[in-house]
Amino acid sequence: MEILAYMIRCIIMFLVTWTGVRLSGKKSVSNMTTYELAAMMLLTTVAAEPLVYKISSKATIGVATITAITILIGSLSLKKFFYNFDTEPIVLIINGKILKKELKKTRMNIPLLMSELRTMGYPNLSEIAYAILEPNGKLSAIPMSQKRPVQPSDMAINTKPVNISFPVIIDGELRKKNLSFFKKDESWLLSQLKNAGANSFKDVLFAQIDSEGNLFVDLQNTNETYPSLD
Repeated sequence: MEILAYMIRCIIMFLVTWTGVRLSGKKSVSNMTTYELAAMMLLTTVAAEPLVYKISSKATIGVATITAITILIGSLSLKKFFYNFDTEPIVLIINGKILKKELKKTRMNIPLLMSELRTMGYPNLSEIAYAILEPNGKLSAIPMSQKRPVQPSDMAINTKPVNISFPVIIDGELRKKNLSFFKKDESWLLSQLKNAGANSFKDVLFAQIDSEGNLFVDLQNTNETYPSLD
């Protein structure tokens, strides 16, 4: 019984923590701000308490409180007065020259800075016009005008507007919101699916539509065969 009770506490706190993280926002860890990281570390610590002390109610209240505070601070961060409390971007490089004084503020050494630049595709410092450490801890690099990739506008080439695609069916389930975004209805979609060999939404594994109205359909297939790599 003790093992079962422990498993139940694990499940409960997993669901509570998952809910708290989801409500706090959808950012990845690498994109979190300092207050979000602090909240995440505190939240996981509080959520782990019932696994040791066998009291789930207090931990649930703690997770809810931390989540509420994170949401509140997230709302306040949109206000102008909050800008003075949040971390500001720090310029580390200007026209290929490292700003040593600013670099010291970040506690980042030159080898680490160069390593970050190399991973971004800039092995030479002379290629960098500006390098900025963003509030979320990521490094942004703006190359010299002669080192940046050629743009269509540089060659006076007219390009088409950006074409974006959204899924309208995933594993037989219709995504009505995405369908209405492109001003299409279910009857139109069904007629297109019949042309592709599907009689209903359930016959479709994946379907997506782009901003030009083009539909891609991948049908369900239970008799799939695969080539051997041996």
